[in-house]
Amino acid sequence: MSASVFHRSAGATFGGTADDGWVASAEADTGRPDPHGNRGRGRRGPRLRRSWAQRGILTINLGLITVSLVLAFLLNYGYQRTSSINRVALDRNLTAVPADVEPGERVLNVLLVGSDSSAGLDPDDPVQTGREGERFGDVIIVAHVDERSGNVALLSFPRDLWVPIAGTTTSDRINRAFVVGGPGALIDTLEDEFGLPIHHYVNVDFAGFQGLVDAVGAVNVPFDSPARDWNVAAKPVPRSQTGFLVGEAGCHALDGQTALAYVRSRYYQTQNADGEWITDPTSDFGRIQRQQDFLRRLAQAAIDRGARNPFVLNGLLDAALSNVAIDNELTPQLLLDLGLAFREFEPGDLETYSIPVVDVEIGGNQVLQEVESKSQPILALFQGAAFDDPSTIAVTVVTGEQRDQAAALVADDLVASLVDAGFAVVQERRRNPADGLRIVHGPDGAVAADLVASAIQEMDRREPADPFVLHGGAQRLHPRSVEIVINMTDDTADGEQSNPVDSSAGDVNNLQESPNSGTAEPGVGETPQQGESGPQSSIATPNRANEPIQSRPAVESIQSGGQELSC
Repeated sequence: MSASVFHRSAGATFGGTADDGWVASAEADTGRPDPHGNRGRGRRGPRLRRSWAQRGILTINLGLITVSLVLAFLLNYGYQRTSSINRVALDRNLTAVPADVEPGERVLNVLLVGSDSSAGLDPDDPVQTGREGERFGDVIIVAHVDERSGNVALLSFPRDLWVPIAGTTTSDRINRAFVVGGPGALIDTLEDEFGLPIHHYVNVDFAGFQGLVDAVGAVNVPFDSPARDWNVAAKPVPRSQTGFLVGEAGCHALDGQTALAYVRSRYYQTQNADGEWITDPTSDFGRIQRQQDFLRRLAQAAIDRGARNPFVLNGLLDAALSNVAIDNELTPQLLLDLGLAFREFEPGDLETYSIPVVDVEIGGNQVLQEVESKSQPILALFQGAAFDDPSTIAVTVVTGEQRDQAAALVADDLVASLVDAGFAVVQERRRNPADGLRIVHGPDGAVAADLVASAIQEMDRREPADPFVLHGGAQRLHPRSVEIVINMTDDTADGEQSNPVDSSAGDVNNLQESPNSGTAEPGVGETPQQGESGPQSSIATPNRANEPIQSRPAVESIQSGGQELSC
């Protein structure tokens, strides 16, 4: 029998249409044994072959099916896993995300509460000392997630902050809201007092925090000296409140128990070169900074462990979720959406803030009070303004106590122009600010300084010239706080920079926090400085009077006080 072949043609098809891409063929029975061992068959049936295009389509379809199955598994796993989590009904307290906001365009505030509960810990854990499982709001943080820009920020509230408690007729420390009315009262207090919409709620107790740290193995934290928690005023004798102790300087891998003791320490001490233990005077504010820094390091440790792999992430969540409470609307689908949207987010890009406050005495209580003029730009960001919105940048225009006419003209011109541009601007007079024109920012404030520099660049200035110096490293300034220091001299007014210094001069130490600054929050607030002088980090090219700034110098972030330790 002669061989017959089925070729693709307009008039003859096999198993489909003429254009379906299949090619079929049949071979004659030669009488030889079937090479495939198909006994009793006189002739093999037609063999089908796929075109390269179809193979590509099939591969893509198989990939999509595999991804769908994985996502379905993860969602199913997530629903099963989260069904066992303690849920809190907060529908009447939380702000709903508008239904017409698409995924990828959401702006969310998640209230994170570290509850002061020792339930679930080992009975011998130092945290158990003097406790019977009571539950307070020990840590209060609002996490701001902006899908539009891919940015994340944290806003911490010191627990001694004095506020009206929602649902009552009294004021008290903000952590009392959690005691008086649970998470609902705390959410309402944050919305009523600070205008913050809260969309979701997560509560983590001590055991949950320990479990998450242990799940990543350990978190590396650098210490430039021995450190401990030690309450010198404890009764009947001084003692450690948390059990934290690091005996030598260097990089230390903190496990769950040690990390909990570290981030909870309110009586933090460091040992100087003479062996003397010095108590951190910043108390709660130092603790907030340590907490925020640790959260960055924890996130990086989770990523290093493989948290961007969904299966690894599930393992990490398993370790922590048994001691977590969340609101009813925080679904696995939303968590998956956020995980996909921020899968490339780097912990080093996390912006951290604390409400600016001052020490006050109310009713015999030493408490903290918000400085509204300085907190409003921060709150604007957490109320939904874009990360590059000028309203989220606090600009302080600083002149000397006895400012001359030239400085007055520059300051007044700048204030008016920056206000028109939408920045939150205040003016301050300080004793002996450094000579010249400077834009000063903190270690993490280069972006804010660049926005201010861009705005100044676009202004048509009058006089004098504009030799602005961009100076980084002011520890007291948060990432959205910028100072413009104006102290004119004859040389400066003529367009020449006074006291020019090589930009490679090294450490920038002229902006250390003043001991008489009058703030309860060194390193976070933006309080007046005294006697500022010293080297600048970069120098702008001078421009002559009546000329707009033609180019903006690079903004440098230089850590004050020497080389920053890292692990």
